[in-house]
Amino acid sequence: MSKIGKLHELGIRILAGGARLVFVLFGGLRVRGLENIPADGPVIIASNHTSLTDPVGILAVSPRLLHYMAAAELHEIPLLGRLIEFLQAFPVRRGQNDLQAIAKCRQLLREGQGVVMYPEGQLTRDGYLGEFHDGAVLMALRSKCPVVPVVMIGFDRMLPLGGKFLRFAYKEIRFGKPLSFDDLDDMKSVKQRAVYASARLRQAMVALGAKEKPIPEEPR
Repeated sequence: MSKIGKLHELGIRILAGGARLVFVLFGGLRVRGLENIPADGPVIIASNHTSLTDPVGILAVSPRLLHYMAAAELHEIPLLGRLIEFLQAFPVRRGQNDLQAIAKCRQLLREGQGVVMYPEGQLTRDGYLGEFHDGAVLMALRSKCPVVPVVMIGFDRMLPLGGKFLRFAYKEIRFGKPLSFDDLDDMKSVKQRAVYASARLRQAMVALGAKEKPIPEEPR
Protein backbone atom coordinates (compact mmCIF):
# COMPACT_ATOMS: atom_id res chain seq x y z
CA MET A 1 0.00 0.00 0.00
CA SER A 2 1.07 3.54 -0.62
CA LYS A 3 2.11 5.63 2.38
CA ILE A 4 0.47 8.82 1.08
CA GLY A 5 -2.39 10.50 2.92
CA LYS A 6 -6.04 9.68 2.43
CA LEU A 7 -6.79 12.95 0.62
CA HIS A 8 -3.84 12.51 -1.71
CA GLU A 9 -4.94 8.97 -2.53
CA LEU A 10 -8.52 10.14 -3.08
CA GLY A 11 -7.27 12.84 -5.46
CA ILE A 12 -5.32 10.28 -7.48
CA ARG A 13 -8.34 7.96 -7.62
CA ILE A 14 -10.57 10.79 -8.84
CA LEU A 15 -8.10 11.80 -11.57
CA ALA A 16 -7.69 8.15 -12.56
CA GLY A 17 -11.45 7.76 -12.88
CA GLY A 18 -11.68 10.91 -14.99
CA ALA A 19 -8.88 9.68 -17.24
CA ARG A 20 -10.61 6.35 -17.74
CA LEU A 21 -13.82 8.13 -18.72
CA VAL A 22 -11.91 10.16 -21.33
CA PHE A 23 -10.33 7.02 -22.77
CA VAL A 24 -13.72 5.32 -23.01
CA LEU A 25 -15.36 8.34 -24.64
CA PHE A 26 -12.54 8.81 -27.16
CA GLY A 27 -13.00 5.52 -28.99
CA GLY A 28 -13.31 2.94 -26.24
CA LEU A 29 -10.97 1.11 -23.87
CA ARG A 30 -10.58 -2.59 -23.15
CA VAL A 31 -8.40 -3.99 -20.37
CA ARG A 32 -7.13 -7.56 -20.22
CA GLY A 33 -5.17 -9.36 -17.51
CA LEU A 34 -5.67 -6.80 -14.76
CA GLU A 35 -5.61 -9.67 -12.27
CA ASN A 36 -1.92 -10.16 -13.12
CA ILE A 37 -0.96 -7.05 -11.13
CA PRO A 38 -0.04 -8.30 -7.62
CA ALA A 39 -2.33 -6.79 -4.98
CA ASP A 40 0.65 -5.81 -2.85
CA GLY A 41 4.41 -6.14 -2.59
CA PRO A 42 7.18 -4.82 -4.85
CA VAL A 43 6.58 -5.08 -8.59
CA ILE A 44 7.85 -3.48 -11.77
CA ILE A 45 5.27 -2.76 -14.46
CA ALA A 46 7.20 -2.81 -17.76
CA SER A 47 5.36 -1.28 -20.71
CA ASN A 48 5.95 -0.49 -24.35
CA HIS A 49 5.88 3.23 -25.08
CA THR A 50 4.13 4.63 -28.15
CA SER A 51 2.32 7.69 -26.76
CA LEU A 52 2.49 10.27 -23.99
CA THR A 53 -0.88 8.91 -22.87
CA ASP A 54 0.61 5.48 -21.99
CA PRO A 55 1.26 6.16 -18.28
CA VAL A 56 -2.14 7.84 -17.96
CA GLY A 57 -3.71 4.68 -19.37
CA ILE A 58 -2.02 2.53 -16.72
CA LEU A 59 -3.00 5.04 -14.03
CA ALA A 60 -6.62 4.91 -15.21
CA VAL A 61 -7.00 1.15 -14.82
CA SER A 62 -4.57 0.00 -12.12
CA PRO A 63 -6.30 -1.34 -8.99
CA ARG A 64 -3.33 -0.24 -6.86
CA LEU A 65 -1.45 3.04 -6.68
CA LEU A 66 1.78 3.00 -8.64
CA HIS A 67 4.85 5.18 -9.05
CA TYR A 68 6.06 6.27 -12.47
CA MET A 69 9.58 6.84 -13.74
CA ALA A 70 9.18 9.87 -16.03
CA ALA A 71 11.61 11.92 -18.12
CA ALA A 72 13.18 14.74 -16.11
CA GLU A 73 12.23 17.35 -18.72
CA LEU A 74 8.53 16.68 -18.07
CA HIS A 75 9.02 17.59 -14.42
CA GLU A 76 10.48 20.93 -15.48
CA ILE A 77 7.23 22.04 -17.18
CA PRO A 78 5.55 24.14 -14.43
CA LEU A 79 1.95 22.86 -14.31
CA LEU A 80 2.60 19.44 -15.83
CA GLY A 81 5.50 18.82 -13.48
CA ARG A 82 3.35 19.53 -10.43
CA LEU A 83 0.58 17.29 -11.74
CA ILE A 84 2.73 14.24 -12.51
CA GLU A 85 4.51 14.56 -9.17
CA PHE A 86 1.09 14.55 -7.49
CA LEU A 87 0.39 11.34 -9.43
CA GLN A 88 3.61 9.84 -7.95
CA ALA A 89 5.97 10.26 -10.87
CA PHE A 90 9.67 10.81 -10.16
CA PRO A 91 12.29 12.12 -12.60
CA VAL A 92 14.90 10.19 -14.52
CA ARG A 93 17.50 11.77 -16.79
CA ARG A 94 17.42 9.79 -20.01
CA GLY A 95 20.67 8.65 -21.56
CA GLN A 96 22.49 8.98 -18.25
CA ASN A 97 23.32 6.69 -15.37
CA ASP A 98 20.92 8.57 -13.10
CA LEU A 99 21.97 7.35 -9.65
CA GLN A 100 19.32 9.44 -7.91
CA ALA A 101 16.50 7.87 -9.96
CA ILE A 102 17.97 4.40 -9.41
CA ALA A 103 18.14 4.99 -5.66
CA LYS A 104 14.55 6.26 -5.63
CA CYS A 105 13.32 3.21 -7.52
CA ARG A 106 15.15 0.80 -5.23
CA GLN A 107 13.74 2.57 -2.17
CA LEU A 108 10.18 2.30 -3.49
CA LEU A 109 10.60 -1.41 -4.20
CA ARG A 110 12.05 -2.01 -0.72
CA GLU A 111 8.92 -0.34 0.64
CA GLY A 112 6.76 -2.79 -1.30
CA GLN A 113 5.61 -0.31 -3.95
CA GLY A 114 4.92 -0.80 -7.65
CA VAL A 115 6.96 1.14 -10.22
CA VAL A 116 6.10 1.69 -13.89
CA MET A 117 9.14 1.64 -16.18
CA TYR A 118 9.69 1.71 -19.94
CA PRO A 119 12.45 -0.67 -21.10
CA GLU A 120 12.78 1.23 -24.41
CA GLY A 121 13.70 4.37 -22.47
CA GLN A 122 11.83 6.65 -24.86
CA LEU A 123 8.81 6.91 -27.13
CA THR A 124 8.96 4.89 -30.31
CA ARG A 125 8.32 6.83 -33.51
CA ASP A 126 7.03 3.98 -35.65
CA GLY A 127 4.94 1.89 -33.23
CA TYR A 128 7.42 -0.99 -33.20
CA LEU A 129 9.30 -2.13 -30.11
CA GLY A 130 12.61 -0.32 -29.87
CA GLU A 131 15.85 -1.60 -28.44
CA PHE A 132 15.57 -2.42 -24.74
CA HIS A 133 17.80 -0.86 -22.12
CA ASP A 134 18.61 -3.13 -19.20
CA GLY A 135 17.58 -0.76 -16.39
CA ALA A 136 14.20 -2.37 -15.67
CA VAL A 137 15.47 -5.96 -15.61
CA LEU A 138 18.57 -5.04 -13.60
CA MET A 139 16.31 -3.41 -11.04
CA ALA A 140 14.15 -6.54 -10.94
CA LEU A 141 17.18 -8.82 -10.64
CA ARG A 142 18.68 -6.82 -7.79
CA SER A 143 15.39 -6.26 -5.96
CA LYS A 144 14.16 -9.83 -6.46
CA CYS A 145 10.76 -8.56 -7.53
CA PRO A 146 8.44 -9.73 -10.33
CA VAL A 147 7.99 -7.86 -13.60
CA VAL A 148 4.53 -7.53 -15.15
CA PRO A 149 4.77 -6.99 -18.93
CA VAL A 150 2.25 -4.55 -20.38
CA VAL A 151 1.34 -3.71 -23.95
CA MET A 152 -0.55 -0.55 -24.86
CA ILE A 153 -2.43 -0.80 -28.16
CA GLY A 154 -4.06 2.10 -29.98
CA PHE A 155 -2.82 4.85 -27.68
CA ASP A 156 -0.48 6.11 -30.40
CA ARG A 157 -3.51 6.62 -32.63
CA MET A 158 -5.30 8.55 -29.91
CA LEU A 159 -2.34 10.89 -29.37
CA PRO A 160 0.45 10.39 -31.93
CA LEU A 161 3.98 11.57 -31.18
CA GLY A 162 3.94 15.33 -31.77
CA GLY A 163 0.13 15.48 -31.74
CA LYS A 164 -1.61 18.26 -29.82
CA PHE A 165 -5.19 17.00 -29.76
CA LEU A 166 -6.81 13.70 -28.78
CA ARG A 167 -8.30 11.60 -31.57
CA PHE A 168 -10.94 8.90 -31.46
CA ALA A 169 -9.27 5.48 -31.41
CA TYR A 170 -10.07 2.08 -29.93
CA LYS A 171 -7.52 1.18 -27.28
CA GLU A 172 -6.45 -1.90 -25.32
CA ILE A 173 -4.18 -2.43 -22.34
CA ARG A 174 -2.92 -6.00 -21.92
CA PHE A 175 -1.22 -7.10 -18.70
CA GLY A 176 0.76 -10.32 -18.87
CA LYS A 177 1.55 -12.79 -16.11
CA PRO A 178 4.32 -11.69 -13.73
CA LEU A 179 7.81 -12.75 -14.76
CA SER A 180 10.33 -14.04 -12.24
CA PHE A 181 14.04 -14.18 -13.00
CA ASP A 182 15.08 -16.19 -9.94
CA ASP A 183 16.16 -19.09 -12.15
CA LEU A 184 18.92 -16.89 -13.59
CA ASP A 185 20.73 -16.58 -10.25
CA ASP A 186 23.14 -19.37 -11.17
CA MET A 187 24.67 -17.22 -13.90
CA LYS A 188 27.81 -15.54 -12.57
CA SER A 189 27.65 -12.50 -14.83
CA VAL A 190 25.06 -9.83 -14.00
CA LYS A 191 25.27 -8.69 -17.63
CA GLN A 192 24.43 -12.20 -18.84
CA ARG A 193 21.44 -12.38 -16.49
CA ALA A 194 20.25 -9.02 -17.79
CA VAL A 195 20.49 -10.19 -21.41
CA TYR A 196 18.41 -13.29 -20.73
CA ALA A 197 15.90 -11.37 -18.61
CA SER A 198 15.49 -8.67 -21.29
CA ALA A 199 14.93 -11.33 -23.95
CA ARG A 200 12.29 -13.01 -21.79
CA LEU A 201 10.54 -9.70 -21.13
CA ARG A 202 10.58 -8.79 -24.81
CA GLN A 203 9.18 -12.19 -25.78
CA ALA A 204 6.35 -11.76 -23.25
CA MET A 205 5.47 -8.33 -24.64
CA VAL A 206 5.46 -9.62 -28.21
CA ALA A 207 3.16 -12.46 -27.13
CA LEU A 208 0.81 -9.79 -25.73
CA GLY A 209 0.68 -8.03 -29.10
CA ALA A 210 3.64 -5.64 -29.19
CA LYS A 211 4.98 -5.27 -32.73
CA GLU A 212 8.50 -6.23 -33.70
CA LYS A 213 10.06 -4.34 -36.59
CA PRO A 214 10.01 -6.52 -39.75
CA ILE A 215 13.35 -7.91 -40.81
CA PRO A 216 14.16 -6.53 -44.28
CA GLU A 217 14.45 -9.15 -46.99
CA GLU A 218 17.89 -9.73 -48.41
CA PRO A 219 18.22 -8.82 -52.09
CA ARG A 220 18.24 -11.82 -54.37
